[in-house]
Amino acid sequence: MKKASLIGKVAIAVGLGMLLASCGSYGPRSMDRDQLDYGNSIGNNWKNQMLANIVKIRYVDMPVFVDVGSVVSGYSLSTTVNGNLGFNDNITGGNSQGLGASGTYTDRPTITYMPKTGDDYLRAIMEPVAPANLLALIQAGYSSELLFTWAVEAINGVHNWSVSRRSNNGRSSSADPEFIEFVALMQELQTLGAVGFGLTSDENEKHDIIFRLKKQGLPESTIQKSRRAAEIIGLDPKQEQFRVIYAPFKSDSATLSIQTRSVIQMLSAMAGFIDVPAEKATYASPGYDYTGTSQRPFQVRSGKDRPDVSFAQIKYQGYWYWIDNSDIPSKRVFTLMLFVTTLTNQAKDANAPVLTIPTQ
Repeated sequence: MKKASLIGKVAIAVGLGMLLASCGSYGPRSMDRDQLDYGNSIGNNWKNQMLANIVKIRYVDMPVFVDVGSVVSGYSLSTTVNGNLGFNDNITGGNSQGLGASGTYTDRPTITYMPKTGDDYLRAIMEPVAPANLLALIQAGYSSELLFTWAVEAINGVHNWSVSRRSNNGRSSSADPEFIEFVALMQELQTLGAVGFGLTSDENEKHDIIFRLKKQGLPESTIQKSRRAAEIIGLDPKQEQFRVIYAPFKSDSATLSIQTRSVIQMLSAMAGFIDVPAEKATYASPGYDYTGTSQRPFQVRSGKDRPDVSFAQIKYQGYWYWIDNSDIPSKRVFTLMLFVTTLTNQAKDANAPVLTIPTQ
């Protein structure tokens, strides 16, 4: 019975060792799980980094962008099985027996972080978006309401929410009511197919951007909206085509003058909508002047306690700042900015420092 029991134990140990050894090709099985897990983690950290930079800008702190350059997952699995069996030991006068099995599994990924630096990248986030690129995005189907609200400082001298202009109380100025009305009409006309953009060229092959407000072959209600949109920004209501230029002020009734923003200006505009705690107000730049309007296209909440649920959250100088997960308008704006900064994230500096951290 003892021999049979011992043989059974050895058989179990050997079987366990074989089972562990069969897990040697664990890497391929982990791809689905790891790809999703790393993707979710990188995405969440990307959102939190963006929110952190918006908060820093409000507190006149330096924004820092760090990308995850690469993630290298390293797996190792080793197994050991040993056993001995002896009978009628002359020294001890008895039987000897022993068995053992062990396995070691290690997951040690290496993550490479790349701070965004260099003249090309700085130029990409500090130069205003070209009006042609902005209008091309609208032509491609992106919301004109979102793009005009965040990527445009002024249209024909009609001003948006602005961090560069100040109201009488020293706060950043709110948008002109006419700007808000124009942006809302543009969204409606875009949905109705009543606006469009194109390019023209002369004999010198100089290209001009053309903005079209269609007034033919449409219902009278849509035509009235087109006329009202032209009237708000001082365009000739009898015309359908207008030349587009980059300028902060109105030129003439046949020209659409657009003053676009840079990525940094967009982030600064968003920073004006942060709810700064009263005790921190002296450390932050002034927010927007909400006098006469309750319309806030974006909001970042703040508090001492960490929120249970949020779309993005960070802790800065002892307070939590977050975007509420149920705040759909703010989430839509925030996601747009993530997309815009991705478009500017093409420039690479060959001499940029790389930080590689092996995780334990």
